Amino acid sequence: MSSLKPNNENGITLVEVLATLVIMSIIGTLAYSILFQGYNNYNRVKVETELRDEADLIMANYISDFYVMKKTEAKLVNSCTNGFVNSEVSVTKSNGSSYKTGVLNKEVIVRGQPVRFNNANVKFVPVPCTSSSNLSNIANINTRDGVEFTIKFTLETTVKGRTHQMDFKNTISIIEDKL
Repeated sequence: MSSLKPNNENGITLVEVLATLVIMSIIGTLAYSILFQGYNNYNRVKVETELRDEADLIMANYISDFYVMKKTEAKLVNSCTNGFVNSEVSVTKSNGSSYKTGVLNKEVIVRGQPVRFNNANVKFVPVPCTSSSNLSNIANINTRDGVEFTIKFTLETTVKGRTHQMDFKNTISIIEDKL
């Protein structure tokens, strides 16, 4: 009878094989979910960075204009044209020259020239309005005292068929001069 019993006990048992498979599948699932989440975070941060870069471009242009602007030179006009808000600061310099800065006809304008984005996928989102809209609440540019201007805007981009939007809000003060 003893000759039928194997003497080799160096192999692994079925329980050990199953335990190894279960542990490896748990580790594999965790590793996959961590890598997949990391990849999604990478894409989200990449999109946010693209939008923030373009917002920085807009604000740098606004800042270069607003910081040298005087209160007596600037006049804010918010209007509803073709269903969208136009927020323009009409600037008339002491030498008689004039230009507009703001949002006109669904474009960001600084010193009368449209701001061109570095990334062709990023677009400015115009604010819709109706004749009954309270423009002071929805306008891109607002001011209470003619010195401190609050600039609000939304940018969007489409990546892999998904649209991503981000809102921005900044405040710029101009020179308060005497009349």
